[in-house]
Amino acid sequence: MSVLSASEQTQINISLGGIVVSNYLSYLAMGIVLSATWTYFSKFPNDTWWLKVLVILCVSMCISDTIGTGMWTYDWAVANYANLSALSFIHWAIPAEAFLFGTCGLIVQLFYAWRIWMMSLRKNWILPIVIGCFSILGWCILCWAVHILGTHKHMSDFTLIIPVIYIWFGGSVAADVLITGSMIYYLDLCFRIKLHKTQQIDASYHAPRRFRQLMVRTVECNLLSLFAQTIAIGLFSSHSVGFYFVITDMTLAKVYTFSLLVSLNCRHSSNSHGTSGGESSSSKEGGGVELTALHTSSIPSTQLSADIQRETTGDWPQRTKGPAFNADELDADVVSSPV
Repeated sequence: MSVLSASEQTQINISLGGIVVSNYLSYLAMGIVLSATWTYFSKFPNDTWWLKVLVILCVSMCISDTIGTGMWTYDWAVANYANLSALSFIHWAIPAEAFLFGTCGLIVQLFYAWRIWMMSLRKNWILPIVIGCFSILGWCILCWAVHILGTHKHMSDFTLIIPVIYIWFGGSVAADVLITGSMIYYLDLCFRIKLHKTQQIDASYHAPRRFRQLMVRTVECNLLSLFAQTIAIGLFSSHSVGFYFVITDMTLAKVYTFSLLVSLNCRHSSNSHGTSGGESSSSKEGGGVELTALHTSSIPSTQLSADIQRETTGDWPQRTKGPAFNADELDADVVSSPV
């Protein structure tokens, strides 16, 4: 084996260092996603079929992404270590990984857009459409970048996608910001405004614990995806850091899937409350809001939907005084919200 010069060794270190570290983070994130997936299927074995399909699809893409990037790391860091000619070609896992995390992000953002529409009691259709447009715009840009990387062989061709990759970043960030803001509005500010108009709000008002938990976790997941994308774009724009831009890039599919799983796992367990189709009875924090004789073939978390409907009718202050609340009185469309 020929001795490498100092410049060649530096080039190898820059190229492989970021890939190896990113692969470790990818495995770590994959473990977290699998743990959250196990929690989901354990808590909601009777969940509606299309939510299970959504989770299985996203987790499958995460597994495929992890396998592909692992093979990429092995090919470059083990099988072709110090082979500069091999490092000069685009590995097949690079466009595959971009397509997988882009598609995963699209699915999760469209899910949130649909959920925001349901939270608005199917009244606000403009905001979900805007979120969907930003998401689809970013995904189309990534598909174009995948096509470019798939039809070109040399790493120098990466420069062809630099001008438009910022459009993907802008569209994805805009969708995440709108999702976060909408969740905060519909789970907290909307009720505060309504109660303020009726002069029934006091200084000690706080959103219900489940609402606060959902808001905080949504904001945390969106900030995590924003942080990862910002680092990836910032490092990608710098030519002196080699492949260190993938240090968060390999975890994006897992971040979006984890956001979906966190949102679904925030609900009451169907094992303990039977929200997937049986009879249930539960108590809400701060008052005895009961869901009795609940019969529905729609999506779980009907208690949260009942609370949304109850609050939007202006009955929040009387929640601890009134009689038991019967979920059968709710409109079927409202009950089907999966929040």
